[in-house]
Amino acid sequence: MADTRQRTGRPRDPEINARVLMAAQRVYAASGRAGLTFDAVARESGVGKPAIYRRWSSADELLDEALRSHVLEPAQTDGTDIRGHLREIALSVLRLMFSDQGSFVLRVSAERASQPAVFDQYFERLRTVIHVGNRGLVQAAIERGELSDRCDADVLLQAITGSALVGTLMGFAPSPFDDPLAAESYCERVVDQALRGAGPSSA
Repeated sequence: MADTRQRTGRPRDPEINARVLMAAQRVYAASGRAGLTFDAVARESGVGKPAIYRRWSSADELLDEALRSHVLEPAQTDGTDIRGHLREIALSVLRLMFSDQGSFVLRVSAERASQPAVFDQYFERLRTVIHVGNRGLVQAAIERGELSDRCDADVLLQAITGSALVGTLMGFAPSPFDDPLAAESYCERVVDQALRGAGPSSA
């Protein structure tokens, strides 16, 4: 939801804004909407409550801006073929879910039904970063003949990103930060399994 208010007075210190928004993200990830109070954010950020009140009129408004400012990095794929690209996509999901950002995503997922108007825009961004931006890579591989022309690009990506997500939640996937080689091996197995049903048609 766009902030349409016209703020007046002296310019706001962007460094304070950034500190408060980062603190709000951490508080929300740890405690949910119920725990997102100006008191908690002030303690976490080291910014006084009067400064927070000057910028946001309510915790809901602060949460809305925290959602809109939460940075979601697109997958960086450096593979030379579709298998390499898909492995990097799976690894990017593991990196996300094992990071502080992952805790934020999980909290938003848990509370999405309570405020769909607030959270739906966030999930649209998440889909764009994890899924939509990578769909063209799969479609190009189909056109090159690396994948079967019967391959459903959306389902293939969901199978890989979904496996990485569920693997994290269920404790099957190793952390790419604690054990990078094990995480790469896990992602390779996920991709190999998914590609067994998406390879090119036999001549």
